[in-house]
Amino acid sequence: MISVQIELEDEVKSYEFPTSWDDVTVAQFTRLFSENTPIDNKLMASVKVISALSGIDEKIIMMMDVEDFKSLAENLSFVSTEVNTKETDFIEIDGEKYYLYKDFNKMTTGEIITIETIMDSTNGNIYKVMPQLLCLFLRKKKDNGSFEKFTTEMLNRTDKFNQVKISEIHHIFNFFLVGGVSFNPNMLDSTKEVDQ
Repeated sequence: MISVQIELEDEVKSYEFPTSWDDVTVAQFTRLFSENTPIDNKLMASVKVISALSGIDEKIIMMMDVEDFKSLAENLSFVSTEVNTKETDFIEIDGEKYYLYKDFNKMTTGEIITIETIMDSTNGNIYKVMPQLLCLFLRKKKDNGSFEKFTTEMLNRTDKFNQVKISEIHHIFNFFLVGGVSFNPNMLDSTKEVDQ
C-alpha cells in the first residue's frame, strides 16, 4: 500500500492506493470488476482502475498533474496478474471465524430464492455481488461443529465481508465456479414441480 498526495486548489489530500492483490478488499475488487463497458482510451481506463482501487473520485484524478498520474498508474501492473490466493477453510473477522460452507447439493428454499435474487440483479456478473454471496459461502460453526443454517439475516454480514482482502477469499469463488458447485443465474427450474 502506498500513500498518494493530490494537490487541488491549494489543498493537499492523502489517499491510500494498493500495490498488490494482498492490499485489495472485496469492496475494491467488486468496484474494479463490475464495470461491463469496454473503454478504448487507455488513459481513461487507468483513471477508472485508480478510482475503483483508491476511492478517489474520477473528477479529482482527471485534475492530477499528468506526471503524478503516470507515476501512480505505474503501480497498476498487478491488476493484470492473477490473484494470489491463500486457500484456507475459514477466515477470521473481529475474532469470529467464518468457515467455507460447501454443502449446496441439498439446498433450502431460502438459499435458492436468495441466490436467484442476488444473481438476477447482476445480469450474470458475479463480481458485482461477491460480498452478498460470501454471506452464503462463509458461515459460523456451532460448538458441535455443524454449520449454522441459512437465514436472510446472514446478508447483514455484507459490510463485514466487503472489508476482507480479496486474496483471502478468492479461492472460494474458484471452488464454486470451477467445479465445486455452479449457480445458474436463474435457478427457478429447481423450484418447479415436475410434471408426472
